[in-house]
Order: sequence, then C-alpha cells, then structure tokens
Amino acid sequence: MIDQRKRIFAVNLWLFDLVLTATSFFLAYRARLLFELEGHTLMPVQVYLWLLAIILPTWAVLLPLFRVYSEPTLPPFAQIIRLSKAIGFAWLVMAALQFFINDPSNRLIVLFTLVINYILLVSYRVVLLKITKHAALDVRHVAIVGKGTVAPELARTIENQSAWGLKLIGIFSQAEVRSVLEAGGVDELILIVGRESLSEFTETLLLCEELGITARVVLNFFPHSIARMELHQLDGFPLLSFSTTPTNEALLFVRRILDVVLSGVLLIILLPTVMLVAAILIKLTSPGSILFRQQRCGLNGRLFDMYKFRSMVDNAEHHRFELDALNEMDGPVFKSSYDPRITPVGKFIRRFSIDEFPQFYNVLRGDMSLVGPRPPLPQEVARYERWQRRRLSMKPGMTCLWQISGRNEVSFEDWMKLDLTYIDNWSLLLDLKILLKTVPVVLLGRGAK
Repeated sequence: MIDQRKRIFAVNLWLFDLVLTATSFFLAYRARLLFELEGHTLMPVQVYLWLLAIILPTWAVLLPLFRVYSEPTLPPFAQIIRLSKAIGFAWLVMAALQFFINDPSNRLIVLFTLVINYILLVSYRVVLLKITKHAALDVRHVAIVGKGTVAPELARTIENQSAWGLKLIGIFSQAEVRSVLEAGGVDELILIVGRESLSEFTETLLLCEELGITARVVLNFFPHSIARMELHQLDGFPLLSFSTTPTNEALLFVRRILDVVLSGVLLIILLPTVMLVAAILIKLTSPGSILFRQQRCGLNGRLFDMYKFRSMVDNAEHHRFELDALNEMDGPVFKSSYDPRITPVGKFIRRFSIDEFPQFYNVLRGDMSLVGPRPPLPQEVARYERWQRRRLSMKPGMTCLWQISGRNEVSFEDWMKLDLTYIDNWSLLLDLKILLKTVPVVLLGRGAK
C-alpha cells in the first residue's frame, strides 16, 4: 500500500539522481573549458570517463546509505541536510582519490561535478515536493470497516498520506459494508477486526474477491512489542512473520558482498606484512601453535571454529577456572588486565587487536561479518538471561558498538544492551560508521585487555 508506493517512488528518485549525477559530470567538463591552465590541455571527454565510472557507483551506494530515500517526502530542509551529508562524504572519498591524480584538469572536473551535482539534486527535490503536493496520481479510494479507537487513528493516517494518492471514503459498520461496496467507487477495504470476530468477515472478504476490491486486515491482536510484522508467501502459502532482526534480503546481500570484498582486500594487505611478523614473533617467543582455534556461538547459537593469533601460553584454557579471582568483568565473561597466561608478544597484539586479524578468514567463510555482536563462548551463552540471547539473532562480527564504546570498560549488561541496540537499528550506514570509528580505537588500543 503506502510502503509499496514509497519504495517505487524512492527507486525512481534514486535512478533519476544517478542520471543527474552523470549530467553533472558532462556539465562540469563543459565548465572546465572556461578555465585555461598553463601547461594542461583539456583532452576529449572520453579521456575522463574513468572518473564517471568511479563517481556513479560511489553515489549509487552512498546516497541510500545516508538515508536520502528513506522518507522521500520529508520537508526540503531535512532532505537537504541528508543530501549534504552524503555529498560531503562523497567529496571525502573523491578527495582521497585525488592524492593519486596528478592532472589538475581531473581535479577541477571532480570539483565542478560535486558542486553542480549538489545544486541539481537540491533543486530537483524542491521542485518535486511542490509537484507532489498538488498532483497525486492514481488515487486509491479507501473504506474502513471497524470500531473502537483503531479506526479513527487509521483514518487520520490515511488522510495524512494524500501525497501518496490515498483518499478516505469513510468509516463504516459491518452492517453497512455490503451496500457501500456494491454502490461502487471503493478501491480498497480495510477491516479492523478482533481475534474472536475474524470469522464474521468471511462473507465480506468473499464479496471483495467477487468485486475485484483489494481487502486488507489490520492484525493488531497478536502479542508482540518490538518485532516487525510482515506478510510473505511460501509457494502459495501465506505466512505472517514477526522478526526483530533485519529482513531486507537485498541489503543483507550487499552487506555480505562488502564483507567478502573488504576482508579479502585486508587479508591481501595484512598477510605479507603485519600478520607474517606477528606469526614469526609468536613462534620464536613461545612454544605452541601460531593460531588459536576456539569454538564459538554464531548466528542463532550455531557453533563454529573461530581463529585468532595465539596470545597466551599453550593450553591456556586448562587454567582458566583457576583465575576467577582476577576477573574484572561482571556477568559470565572473563577479562583481566593481569592474566598470567598472556605472553609478552600476546600482550602487544591484544592491545592493538592484531590477534583478531585471522578472523578475516572467518568472515570470508561466512561464519562472521565485519560488524556484529562479538561471538560468545558456549559456556557463556549457557549463563545468559533469556533477553540476552537475542544478541545471537544476528551474525557475529569482528567489531560492534561494544568495541567503540570502551570495550572491557563497559559492564556486561551494558554490553548486551549495546548489541541489541545495534540489531534493532541496523543499517549499512551504521555498519560503515562503526567500521570507521573502529580504526582509531584499534590504533590507540583503547579498552583492550
């Protein structure tokens, strides 16, 4: 209904933004002709198309990440704020790229593209919002059947969505609905029913089917507080779904692609340098294997083998329960700044999270993601309270809100709440922000033990 129209509108807006971005590039090339740079002759536009090949995918990803399309009918000022953030971050990306560009002509074209693109996108939104206020296409006439407080609340919601082409006919009783439908003029009927009275509307639903009228049922009698309710189909079987985790398969697929690409690139960069040096130092200074393999709980409690560089003496796990008095964390986890099992090299690699680098392999395998709640030990999960187990409902990650909020300086309960906050508010932009904030935390070794 409204959500479908919003999605269609947002996709069309996104595609047109990309068209305007490409247009901005060619206008920027024409603007560059007005500026003569000594010793730098402007080449044909085909020579600079590689810049457009970078700009378009960057915009295609960054604009949705900054929620430019989440509410396409927001007031102009709110949309301009989101656009400004997105274009500003895109400028940072292109500025980083310009370190490798020696030709001032290229730099001017990029700068002109950013300025022209910003002006076009902002102007387009201002004009579009004025048009949508006065021209609602494909108007759908909606009737409501029901009583109680829900009916007038829903009626007000529909009246507030006139920009999306919805027009309220009225609120009717069950006795009136047949004559209203048979009189014609109704495109959609919304039924507000209770759990006990659902069967009473069977005849009304069949009548809508005969007349070709779309019927919708408000299902507000199921017990849920934070779960999102969605209706799906499985080979013709209607399924009513309740979920507290992200269900957008397209965004989750993009997340997986980013996991594979980024972890693969980081492994290629780190393996012959930092990881090789760490492996040699571990082998030379302490007997035992270089890698430490430990069983952890992954998505919804499924067990997997997580890899780390060994930072403790060999067979350290056998001495774990002798050190309970040194535990500096509350709850079922164990962390200590004075753990005697940690080797000198291990202390260093733990401080800068180098011991975690082999987990990029876990990310490539699909056991983990770059961002997500840290994977706990099975014996820790066994001591969780029931509400804490929900943190297992999303794939574990190498970093999350806990890492950038003080790590071991955060209490166990606050740690669990941070993970649930991440799950409830997940987006690709949130993942990006966490990754960027993780870098200084790792480099400075904040909160590590």
